[in-house]
Amino acid sequence: MKKLQTLLLSSSLIALTACAGQTYRADVGAMFPVVGGDIALQNSAGTGSLGGSQNDLKSEMGLGDSEVSPYVRLQMDDGKSRFRVHGFGIDAEGSGTLVGDFGDIAAGSVVKTSMEYFNVTAAWGYEVLRNKSYRVAVGAQLGFYLLDIAAVSAAGRESVDTTVLVPMPFAEAEWLWKDFAIGANGGFMSADLGDAAGIYWDLEGYVRWQAAEQFDVLVGYRNIRMDAYGSASSRDFDADLDIQGIFISGGVRF
Repeated sequence: MKKLQTLLLSSSLIALTACAGQTYRADVGAMFPVVGGDIALQNSAGTGSLGGSQNDLKSEMGLGDSEVSPYVRLQMDDGKSRFRVHGFGIDAEGSGTLVGDFGDIAAGSVVKTSMEYFNVTAAWGYEVLRNKSYRVAVGAQLGFYLLDIAAVSAAGRESVDTTVLVPMPFAEAEWLWKDFAIGANGGFMSADLGDAAGIYWDLEGYVRWQAAEQFDVLVGYRNIRMDAYGSASSRDFDADLDIQGIFISGGVRF
């Protein structure tokens, strides 16, 4: 997974810096995501009830603790257009006792669990309103989401392993005051995306402080919601996940 993260983020950086723009920003820091929600996986016979076999990620699978993740953000402003790529990943482990069947692992089993989650989102916004104190933009974004949740018991190992690309309409508003920019943006999509159909949203709020001519500090909050159902390794699954957390980074402007 770490190789995949490095490849995608490197590719995004190359694509962004290849564009002819006016202002670039590159931020590196940390995100502190917390995962909530529940998940269900069909058994190999296909006879289980997903609705009756939900396991809570925190209380039943032990995966709800706050994590620390590297956070990378790249941005380019070119006239009325703004291009942005940012991403983070989660690699967590836990343990718990299932209250519902998880694949062929029966309810009541003690399990060791793991979760890998990775997101890279690219967004483009075009200014439709602007003056010296605010800007409003609309556009589109494309999110790449990788999810791998596994449970191991004496009966064996079961996992939900899926990736999905989600296109979304995008809107952004920013208030500008002295050396500060206070912004919010988000995308939403409800669609059948093959192996992971469902509802997705990606919301963000932030404060950017231009501490020096070429250096800024960024503090924000991000909330990603995935209410997805589909097929992973030829098994039906139902995942209702909520991933949210604060991020802090420092960056350079050039």
